[in-house]
Amino acid sequence: MAEGNGAGGDQEIVLSEVESAIGRIPSVTAARIVTGQGGRIAEVHILARRDRAPKQLVRDVQSVALATFGLDIDYRTVSVVQLDDPPIEDDAARASSPRVALVKISAEVTGHATEVRVHLGLDGDEFIGVARGPGSSGMRLVARAVVDAITPLVKGSAVDIDFAEIVPAGPHQVALAVLRMGTNRGDQIVSGSAVVARDATDAMARASLAALNRLIGTQRT
Repeated sequence: MAEGNGAGGDQEIVLSEVESAIGRIPSVTAARIVTGQGGRIAEVHILARRDRAPKQLVRDVQSVALATFGLDIDYRTVSVVQLDDPPIEDDAARASSPRVALVKISAEVTGHATEVRVHLGLDGDEFIGVARGPGSSGMRLVARAVVDAITPLVKGSAVDIDFAEIVPAGPHQVALAVLRMGTNRGDQIVSGSAVVARDATDAMARASLAALNRLIGTQRT
């Protein structure tokens, strides 16, 4: 919970409700709030499309927070990232290109550690990826396991995970993955998303694959 620092006084605010409200702002695709000492809002991270100016998005965030929850958010705490996936292939080529598919995913908890194992399929071949870490790593472990599985397909390029979270989208929950691959032309950033239908782990694996299939397409051409 966050402590109100505007008209709401000492009222405690449920962060997920604030994030959900911010996520409904036009052009915003995801929102995440980080609190600091005393539960006060320290950082507000926004993912958005490029069709609106960042300053306008920041003002909208402040307006929604103040009008709906009585929270006076300092504009300096709001970080806006605008994603624009590069045109890798035309639509026809992308449709005909083989895509990596999720075969199965499993997670095993031992003590304080979690191991996530994914099986991916492409052209009759199976690729297995494993990621281990503390359970608090959450969805990042799933994304790391998917990245581990496709390592043979990206020709030695380094792939990193910028963002892997379940975010609110109106009445839905959406898995959102933002990945970065180093190339000789600089870093290439792609994103993928999937609506949480069965469970969050499955959705994050599919979201990571949606992003990775774009990267793999550039490596196979």
